[in-house]
Amino acid sequence: MPSDLMTLSLTACSTTPGGIDAVELRGIQTSDRDALATAYLAAYPPAVAATSLSDAQQEMDDTFAGEFGVLRHDLTRVATFENRPVGAILVVDKSIWDPQLDGPFIIDLFVHPDVRGMGVGRALLDTAVHACARAGDATLSLRIGEGTSPAALALYTQAGFQQD
Repeated sequence: MPSDLMTLSLTACSTTPGGIDAVELRGIQTSDRDALATAYLAAYPPAVAATSLSDAQQEMDDTFAGEFGVLRHDLTRVATFENRPVGAILVVDKSIWDPQLDGPFIIDLFVHPDVRGMGVGRALLDTAVHACARAGDATLSLRIGEGTSPAALALYTQAGFQQD
């Protein structure tokens, strides 16, 4: 039975930080909470990640509070378009679900539908991968599941993530 865990070996990684002219990638701030919750809710099919805006806001609060692990601020990035957060990659120092994993873990990568197709997800992922490699991390892992779109799965596969 295939695992829903995917891992990228960073030992020979040559990814360069991504970038898109119209989108800025920057560190996350607690003031991003409401805009990120809106993007998070819109990014997933109904009831997959959150059932309401208040649920999405609670997810963001839990993320900031470390409920899913300690955020790696050097890897976590927010994408802004026209000065509003439209997506993020949220990376923690270690998976709370997989004690056998060493290294950082992507707890979420989401992009608001309004900016899909612009390369925002790829830029977020490439930036995190590059920062991991620069920091000396050996691997970067994530889990795929019900809310993982075919486009996201293709993005992870093209970046070199492999299912365990």
